[in-house]
Amino acid sequence: MRLKMPVYAAFLFTAFALFLGCSKSSPFGADLLNDQIADYAYTDTFTLRCTMLREDSVVSSDRSSTASFFLCGQLNDPLFGKSQSEIYSQLQFSFPNPDFDNAVLDSVVLYLRYNANGFYGDSTQPMSLRVFRTTDTLQWDRNYYTNSTLGYANEIGSKLDFMPRPRTAYSQFDTSATASKAAYIGIPLSQDFGNELLTVDSVRMTEDSLFWHQLRGIRIAAESNSTPGAMMAFDLNNESFSFVRLYFSKDTVRYGYDYYFRGANKFTHFSHDYTGAMVEDALGKEADEYLFLQGMTGVQVKVEIPYIDQLKDIVVNKAELELTAASVPGDDPLLSPANQLIFTELRGDTNYVISTDVLYSLGSTLTGGFTQFGGFPQTQMDNGQSVQRYRLTLSQRLQAMIDESAGDIKQKTIYLNVYPQGTSPMRAVLYGPKNSSFPAKLTLKYTRLQ
Repeated sequence: MRLKMPVYAAFLFTAFALFLGCSKSSPFGADLLNDQIADYAYTDTFTLRCTMLREDSVVSSDRSSTASFFLCGQLNDPLFGKSQSEIYSQLQFSFPNPDFDNAVLDSVVLYLRYNANGFYGDSTQPMSLRVFRTTDTLQWDRNYYTNSTLGYANEIGSKLDFMPRPRTAYSQFDTSATASKAAYIGIPLSQDFGNELLTVDSVRMTEDSLFWHQLRGIRIAAESNSTPGAMMAFDLNNESFSFVRLYFSKDTVRYGYDYYFRGANKFTHFSHDYTGAMVEDALGKEADEYLFLQGMTGVQVKVEIPYIDQLKDIVVNKAELELTAASVPGDDPLLSPANQLIFTELRGDTNYVISTDVLYSLGSTLTGGFTQFGGFPQTQMDNGQSVQRYRLTLSQRLQAMIDESAGDIKQKTIYLNVYPQGTSPMRAVLYGPKNSSFPAKLTLKYTRLQ
């Protein structure tokens, strides 16, 4: 990893003593030193100031039809309150100008393909799905955000109190042994909606933009009366198992015509109600005992390292933020800790970008993964106790803080987020920097410039 080198000077040790308390080569840090303790110094005594903040919205539109899944559900979290996700989408006809002359509607059904890997919560409890027509037109050429909504009115279908089975595969239309199978759900839609589709003007069925103006869009929302509820995940871009199918008859012959989600604009909307939840009192305040993180653009942690600019004339060899998953009374064991955390940096006043250390791990094609960065939970033994621990690399960003901050607290700040912010339903509760057993801390291995 290439790190920027500071200007040579000669008072590093004094700065360490004054601002960090001590600099040490301890057994705790020996695993980082690779048997070269004489060549490096090590410390983990930095002051950290951590504040929980609401995240800003991010783009959730899938105009390119590349998203793996869309979240739809309700979580009733004892620590984070009520979170909901709903889907807004257009539909794309399977081929233009179908022959609906003299057709008689039999039924219309919405099919949704589950993505089991995106589920979070308890899928063994009943859920309900409701489908609505939007009163606003979902624009095919516009990016929508996680806080975007559209007006909606008439309910056109529902599936109430069903048990999600995201890992149980069924054949959809063919009962033969070789039939394609997948986990999916079918939602019957209203006859009025089906008849409207059947009578769309033939001109509108030759041009997708004209059809989208007529349809406007649909909204898919979920409800749960259980604790913790569930956030379901649907693969809308799967043309084999996610679509609206219009069943109709002509001269006693039954036909089917499909409207796909793939090829149409669609987005998710997230809402969070923290009223009465543990996280409510923590928002906007400096945290000592616990840190709260939540996906679906919920909660992030601002981490300030206020005295880092007092370090001079060092090269950062390895810097990591060490965080331990917390055990909190009343938490639900089904809501497992987030499986990936990242750092973001604030550019300007409102633009958050992935940190340089994360980008280094991902590589130029953004496909390199997080192995070099870390940020995923690992089981470790600490003082005879098994814990889930995250280690997040901060080497490049910390070097920049040391070299360039010049006393500006904004330049000594990094943000901690659940990844990916716009699609992960997971959350994490971590011990804060003043926890007596497993405090959050920044560990640094460095070289002095002589």
